[in-house]
Amino acid sequence: MFWKYLLFEMKLLMLNRKNWLLGIALILFFPLYFSYYSQLDLVDQREEKNEEAENFLQIFDKFPGSVWETEEGKEIRDNLIQQSSLLNMQRLYLINEGYPDGYFGPGPNFHKFFEVGLELNELRLDLHERGNKGVQKEYIVPIDEILQENALFRYHLEHDLTLIKDPFEASNYIPVALSHISGVMFCLLVLFAGSSMLLNDQQHPTVMYGFPISFMQKAVSKVGVHFAQIMLFLCASIWIGGYYVARKTGWGDFRTPVLIYQNADYIAISILRYLFYMLVAFALIALLLLFTFLLINIVTKNLYAAIVIILFVLLSPQILLVTGVESNWLYPLKFIDISSVLSGDAAKEYGIEKLDFKHAYSWLVALNLLVISILYGRNKLMHLRKTETMPLKQLVKNNGANGDGGVL
Repeated sequence: MFWKYLLFEMKLLMLNRKNWLLGIALILFFPLYFSYYSQLDLVDQREEKNEEAENFLQIFDKFPGSVWETEEGKEIRDNLIQQSSLLNMQRLYLINEGYPDGYFGPGPNFHKFFEVGLELNELRLDLHERGNKGVQKEYIVPIDEILQENALFRYHLEHDLTLIKDPFEASNYIPVALSHISGVMFCLLVLFAGSSMLLNDQQHPTVMYGFPISFMQKAVSKVGVHFAQIMLFLCASIWIGGYYVARKTGWGDFRTPVLIYQNADYIAISILRYLFYMLVAFALIALLLLFTFLLINIVTKNLYAAIVIILFVLLSPQILLVTGVESNWLYPLKFIDISSVLSGDAAKEYGIEKLDFKHAYSWLVALNLLVISILYGRNKLMHLRKTETMPLKQLVKNNGANGDGGVL
């Protein structure tokens, strides 16, 4: 009977026009956002290195003479001169990218560019240890940026990759688009898609009550079919959006590195692996929201109240942060925005180093199990109360018709 009920829920979902419209909207997001993103004036590697080189002129010009004269000041000056020299070597490699051989060429796949970059960053870290004495604050490269760049350079060297030629290629665009879907936008999509889960049960209670199937089987069936549809829409949107962008700019290289935050440090992983992490997180978030919505809707008997309550809870960390109230204890709710967790922005915002993707997955799994346990426990408690007050004949009749007597 469980499979028949599952097929019944699938037929109802196939006839749900609202969900199909949500799916079409999600699919259209990728090409529509690309039309905006492709117009952005992104800073390329050459412009960035030229700007850094120009900054050195200001650093030397504004460096206090009192610091130059000290022994430590002389060491800092030598450090800055080496940094300037290495930076100019990187600029030279970028200019001669078409000549991979010889001393002035960057080498196959820019090996020399990355090697020199690692040396440059070692000098920058050494300067941080010295307190950046004499260097103006606006010209100091933050440690986080240095560590991120090191992770990218090492990844390129280990996997024999070149620099990103076109940031608008599909492989580079898809992670950007997914980061904008992550968070409130994806939560709204899941809540609106799952808002019709109990619609037929509330409109036709006598018909739905007649299914000889337990409460949890009904819950799993409803959540399962909606979850499958949401993930199908998401995967279809990524594929169709990627194909659309590839027709215009090319597929790119899905081995290209993306930085993620892990164990209070940054590591570089391939775009393909990044997409896998994002899809797993989206799946856990979708399950959590659907089961939570089901629970609150059963308790409140009000569709809109359930959506408002969930959104209020999810946005409460940001609301408290704006009002100046300490909200670090609500950090598990930040895992809903998985993009900010992977990028390390969540860890910076809350000042909690353990806010990485492994910690997020553990919490999402635990919260899913907690909500499912509450659903199961509440149903058992309601069933026990009902059996204490219901006449024996009616109890036998209901148990035979509806499994454990649970009603959604």
